[in-house]
Amino acid sequence: MGHGIEEWLNVKGKKFLKNIGIEEGHRVLDFGCGNGVYSIPAARVAGRRGRVYVLDDDKNAIRELSETADSEGLDNIIIVEGTEEIEDESVDAALFYDVLHYMDKKQRESVYGEIRRILKTGGILSVYPKHNKHDRPLWSLSEMDIDDIVNEIENFGFHLEGKYTVRLIHNGNYGDGTVLNFRKGGTLAVAFGTDDGERLNDSHFGSAKFFHIYRFHDGNAELVEMRENIKIEEDESLRGGDPKKARATANALAGIDVLVGRRFGPNITRMMDKFVCVVARTDSIDNAADMVKSSMGRILAEMNKNNRRHIILTSPGKKE
Repeated sequence: MGHGIEEWLNVKGKKFLKNIGIEEGHRVLDFGCGNGVYSIPAARVAGRRGRVYVLDDDKNAIRELSETADSEGLDNIIIVEGTEEIEDESVDAALFYDVLHYMDKKQRESVYGEIRRILKTGGILSVYPKHNKHDRPLWSLSEMDIDDIVNEIENFGFHLEGKYTVRLIHNGNYGDGTVLNFRKGGTLAVAFGTDDGERLNDSHFGSAKFFHIYRFHDGNAELVEMRENIKIEEDESLRGGDPKKARATANALAGIDVLVGRRFGPNITRMMDKFVCVVARTDSIDNAADMVKSSMGRILAEMNKNNRRHIILTSPGKKE
């Protein structure tokens, strides 16, 4: 291996994969992995608690990858013959780098369906669509531009999170390319804290009288339930929030993925272990629901993180 590849496998590749969302403990699929230019650094990022599934029709490349993994002591790389060996909703990220041009439309659509099956809700589908219409066009992507590829993938329930021009490896050499990051959508249960059913409550989320529960799916939001908050006196003298109050609120929110309020109290650090917490800079529940819909990519991304942070949403045109 040349110096450039060694540098990529040990340093730059790890940094690149972390930037697209790969974390320690993640389960990753490298579809069309070749000799492991992305699998090796992915295995190093995922660590012992993680796993990297590798799949390629080129048996010589798989053999080379296996030998490299053995020599590097990377026992978290798992060779699979097909995606059917991977359980439903068990994968955090799937890499499709420089492979789509090999597949015709029918084959691509079949693969998108399989990736949707194995990815967790909020999981990453990262695509490097080399050989598209504007990047050395070749074979099945030769008449497709980036927008065509985005539209095709989004039709299978993925949300485009970001489009990046980055420096990465192609055929053993560094070059600039476009990487598309998608998140798997799904049905999310979102709770809005309210006292009157129309506006978000003025105080922190946990003090709301009621929680209005919405189901978000395929760009639509539907009110499905109203839950009464569990009344419990909070000890406000406790630094970092009252854990008894946090447990009671969490119990009232069983089955919920996302919490939305005008503000959160000191228990937010405990709540983020179970939920994505969203601060909406608006009074209206309807406006807050629209803000959630337009920010679904950010919310799905936060769901899939080991160390979550709260999200602040503002109405269009307003600055935070």
